[in-house]
Amino acid sequence: MLTETQIKCISLMITENKTQKQIAKEINITEKTICKWKKDMEFKEEIQRQMKENFGSLAVEAQQELKKLLKSKNENIKIQAIKDVLDRAGYKPIDKTEISGTGIVQLVDDVNE
Repeated sequence: MLTETQIKCISLMITENKTQKQIAKEINITEKTICKWKKDMEFKEEIQRQMKENFGSLAVEAQQELKKLLKSKNENIKIQAIKDVLDRAGYKPIDKTEISGTGIVQLVDDVNE
């Protein structure tokens, strides 16, 4: 089980974006200790868990910003935002369609008829 100090260290690594040196000084440990902790599987798993949690909270902000971009005065930005929303909603256009078969295809030119 991780200690309170280890949890604090991970939190500072993820949310504060501090260096190992800064973190070590702030929580009164050595950089060598942080290096040792980073090799521990439980410590690594907690880093991953906190990163996932942190990014999850950013998703709400990202969606709000994307909504703002949908109303942009710049048409290129607006179009990219629209495409992104549609792609994420599962409405991505099909790039190509492959037709296969062994039958005969007859093209009829009916322009002049």
